[in-house]
Amino acid sequence: MTRRRTIKSILYNFLGTYTSRYSDYDGYWLFGMFVGSMNDLRIDLLAPGEITNDGPAMVFAAQLASRRFHEQMEKARLPMSCIKDASLCITKASNPVDGIVNGQPRSGHLVKFAARAVSDHGAVYEQEMSVFVAPHDSNIERRSARGLTP
Repeated sequence: MTRRRTIKSILYNFLGTYTSRYSDYDGYWLFGMFVGSMNDLRIDLLAPGEITNDGPAMVFAAQLASRRFHEQMEKARLPMSCIKDASLCITKASNPVDGIVNGQPRSGHLVKFAARAVSDHGAVYEQEMSVFVAPHDSNIERRSARGLTP
């Protein structure tokens, strides 16, 4: 597989795993925990800096994004030295939309996840996806056993 296809695949797989149900915070889907309080969030995937004044869920989101990106690089067997810059921009659409969460109608937002990587040769690769995210509601959402502490 060419490097170009490899990096595009890494970004695609990164977005898929990062936005999955397995991205949870205290057993609940991560993005519902802070969608109400965020508009735009930019994360440096190579060295996530401290996100201040945005709460522990957003800080965790930045750390998890970096970890998931590094995991995808390792799975593809592409050394981190091949990437000069990598970032994730999470943007919430301003207009609320209706969606379904566990069979229940909910109001939420379309959230765009845009990943970008610049290779050591200066080539730019981008991948994005949009996901419906409703604010966290423990009366509707099911808690994952992964988030439960003994």
